[in-house]
Amino acid sequence: MFVFECKTEFLGHQIVARNSSGFAFSFQGVTGENRLYIDGEVVDTNTEMLALASTPIMRGRIIDDEKKTHVIEVYARSGWTRVKLRIHIDGKKVAGEDF
Repeated sequence: MFVFECKTEFLGHQIVARNSSGFAFSFQGVTGENRLYIDGEVVDTNTEMLALASTPIMRGRIIDDEKKTHVIEVYARSGWTRVKLRIHIDGKKVAGEDF
């Protein structure tokens, strides 16, 4: 099992995007799962095996003290040996790799 993570902090909240993938004894051969955590709680998941980076694979939100909603989006690009991840908040990249 291979695990790739991208982490950031925003307004005191911990945000983690995690990709787990590997070979399984099933008809699929290769399995994978993506999870978005905010403060340790899973807020979105995705099991797509192909990511092209043009659209978010997961979304979440944080509501600040002034009741403003901040949108968290996770983008991914899959490759032969690993997955690249990046986190955007309110449309701006805050963590992860360039792709």
